[in-house]
Amino acid sequence: MNRPLTLVAVMVVTGAAIGSRMPPGMLSWKWAIAAAALAVMTVLLALPGRRWIGLLLVAVAAAAYYQGYDSRNTTTLALPSAVQQSGQTGNGMAAAEAEAELAGTIASPVAVDGDKVSFVLLAHRAAVGGAEPVRLREKVQVSIRLLHAEEQERASGWGRGDPIVLAGTIRKPGSARNFGGFDYSAYLYRKQIHWQLSVKGLDQTSTGPEADGELRGGGGQSGGEAAEGSDGRTGGGSDAGDGAIAKRQLPLPDWSKVYRWNDDLRSYLGGIMDRAFPDRIDAGYMKSLVLGLTDDMDPDTYQQFSQLGLTHILAISGLHVAVFVGGCMWLLRLFGLTRERILVITLVIVPFYVALTGGSPSAVRAGIMAMIGLYAARRGLWKDALNIISLAAVAMLIWNPYFLYDVSFQLSFLVTVGLIVGVPRFSRLLPVRSQALNSLLAVTVVAQLISFPITVFYFNGVSLLSALANLLLVPFISFAVLPLGTFVLLAGLIYERAAGWIGVVTSYLNDVTFWLVDVGAVHDPLRLVWPNPSLLWVLLYYVLLGAVYAGAAKWKESGKPAFAMAAVAVFMLFLWHGYEPDRFVRDGKVHFIDVGQGDAILVRTPQSRHMLIDGGGTVTFRKPGEEWKERRDPYEVGKKQLVPLLKQRGVHQLDLLVISHQDQDHIGGLQAVVEQIPVRTVVMNGTWKGNAGSRKLFETVMRLGAEIVTLEQGKTVALDRYTELTALTASGPETRVRLAEEQNNESVVLLLNMRNIRFLFTGDMEARQEKLLLEALNRTRGDPPSSPVSVDVLKIAHHGSKTSTTEEWLAFWQPRMSVISVGLKNSYGHPNPGVLERLERSGTTIYRTDRDGEVVFTVNGQGVRVDKKL
Repeated sequence: MNRPLTLVAVMVVTGAAIGSRMPPGMLSWKWAIAAAALAVMTVLLALPGRRWIGLLLVAVAAAAYYQGYDSRNTTTLALPSAVQQSGQTGNGMAAAEAEAELAGTIASPVAVDGDKVSFVLLAHRAAVGGAEPVRLREKVQVSIRLLHAEEQERASGWGRGDPIVLAGTIRKPGSARNFGGFDYSAYLYRKQIHWQLSVKGLDQTSTGPEADGELRGGGGQSGGEAAEGSDGRTGGGSDAGDGAIAKRQLPLPDWSKVYRWNDDLRSYLGGIMDRAFPDRIDAGYMKSLVLGLTDDMDPDTYQQFSQLGLTHILAISGLHVAVFVGGCMWLLRLFGLTRERILVITLVIVPFYVALTGGSPSAVRAGIMAMIGLYAARRGLWKDALNIISLAAVAMLIWNPYFLYDVSFQLSFLVTVGLIVGVPRFSRLLPVRSQALNSLLAVTVVAQLISFPITVFYFNGVSLLSALANLLLVPFISFAVLPLGTFVLLAGLIYERAAGWIGVVTSYLNDVTFWLVDVGAVHDPLRLVWPNPSLLWVLLYYVLLGAVYAGAAKWKESGKPAFAMAAVAVFMLFLWHGYEPDRFVRDGKVHFIDVGQGDAILVRTPQSRHMLIDGGGTVTFRKPGEEWKERRDPYEVGKKQLVPLLKQRGVHQLDLLVISHQDQDHIGGLQAVVEQIPVRTVVMNGTWKGNAGSRKLFETVMRLGAEIVTLEQGKTVALDRYTELTALTASGPETRVRLAEEQNNESVVLLLNMRNIRFLFTGDMEARQEKLLLEALNRTRGDPPSSPVSVDVLKIAHHGSKTSTTEEWLAFWQPRMSVISVGLKNSYGHPNPGVLERLERSGTTIYRTDRDGEVVFTVNGQGVRVDKKL
């Protein structure tokens, strides 16, 4: 092996991954230093097996280095013990939060989106929960909810390095509330952030000269206590009191001015793009493509790029750096500079380009590789691409081992290594004589094959049109749109009208791009939902892919196809198993997904049929004149939470989608579901609420060809041989759809029998509907009743509202277990204490999504098992 750095990089990555999985504190910095020193000594001494012993020691050093680095990722901020012991929510749950006032400097770009402002604060002082102010150095994620439109302009003037004082509520970041859900706590942890601060309005903040670092003992100041500054901003409060810290300007980090200058320059260049491209979608796309400014990228356009596997074009990576380096060298050559000077000047410029484009892991990787390659070319040293990328990987992991878990880092290095190793080999297998076409096909296919397992691991979806889309669009964008966008920037620095002229031409090319992407994304018959694979599956994928190549190479050399055919057959079986890993699992599952204040219930039958009952929904209350609060990409539970969870669990299609009723907290998330996951049949309640959300949802369902039905009361539908569904309340097929603005008592009520385990789903039915249903059921049972009625699991209606779940209802069904789908700290006071008392008296075991997170019932031949996320 003549690439020692490659072996070292592999062992560094392996060791860091092992260190991240080991219990904290097992290894330390001392272990890292000792193992690294022993590795060097082993290589220098002529010991038998020194190479493999040295590599093993490198892995130990990497594992210890990760653990040592991780051991320093701690917080110096803590809630007072009195707050932790006594803080309770209305639901009787511990509240890990307190009122706090923090003083520090803004440590990240400030994002202003509608009524929300967010940034990272580097706190220097804190007064928490009434305690005395303390000095510290702590990064805190800040979120400010703006109360007035004029506050937007004030917040837009903030930037990195500005001193600021804020008063609000501080808490630990929330962890994932659903199995496999996004863990925001872990995400912030790897950014060395352990706290969130929520602030209401800019009256609770002061910046600029007024933010002098003064904190008062006793927590945050109220808006009424703040002194109004001459420019309309609040002052820093009184300096009286025993707990006061003497006023003084907060010390700014030396690098903060450089970061702020870079942020301002990026914003200025983004403004050139805005003026050159009047269309908002065009401007957002070009800022993302050229500058890495993704905040203004149209969410729908980004989603379409994502569906076709084209988002790598929008992330600054090796392609962009290569175009930049090539452009710089071409321009410098026009000035008649020598080759040596061109290489040196380009090498010096590359770090500035990486910083200007945001410094993402993929951009840093490409920048380091470019700098090493330019330096090697200048010095006439070894120029091995695999060693260069290995050195870049080791350097980045030494700088920040948490890069190991960054999807951008993973994709960037894996695809680059795959291209370096695979393209020359794959090119020799292609029966294409044209060198240009051969190279283009090889790069496209190898990139798709290498990125596939990482793509499905993180995004749970893949389009078989992705290779074609990349083949057509990547060269077009790389060699036409990207250079033109760069010329727009350069022209805008000199003469903005010229930038506008070039922008017009670029816009026509963008129209072609958007049209092709739209056609591919909307009419893609080859888009696959892929369940979340294991790490072992990912590793075996690369092993089998190597076996397929080895078989193909042997076939071409010797003309013997047996090994190649066997390898391909095993590889296809392996992919099929990954696509449907639970095909032969005969356990059924009922998932009560935590979607906040709403319902979303996923049923998987023992024979892999899928039914979704409701989809949650984000309820917003907007008054006329509050349009300024609208965000570019507002949080929507279906798009951000429900759809990713369904894809992760391998829901290739929904055999049955039940819309219990048409209130927003039950149907709001379904719009994203029907747009991204095929639906065969939709069950609805036979009424029409008449709102815009319902109209859009049903129009989408009809456009996509799903059947819409109502179930007659008492009708039983067999979902598979182990599962049947009985409608207890619904409109009959002969009933015409009628208008019903009040939907709770129109809820579809369903009884599910899966392997003799009975679930009752009740929507938002209220006491009146409960009474009518009980009367109907009692009539069918006869007098006296023919047999007792009971269910194993009862979905408590209307999120535990006092208007439902009467004593008579519970006495009739006698539920062994009950589930309340309810939002954490909801403003409605759900679940109602009276309902909880009635449930406790009935003897049922109560599960709640606000307290337990997602609740999953697994049904097998022996009974039912319950799993809670929290």
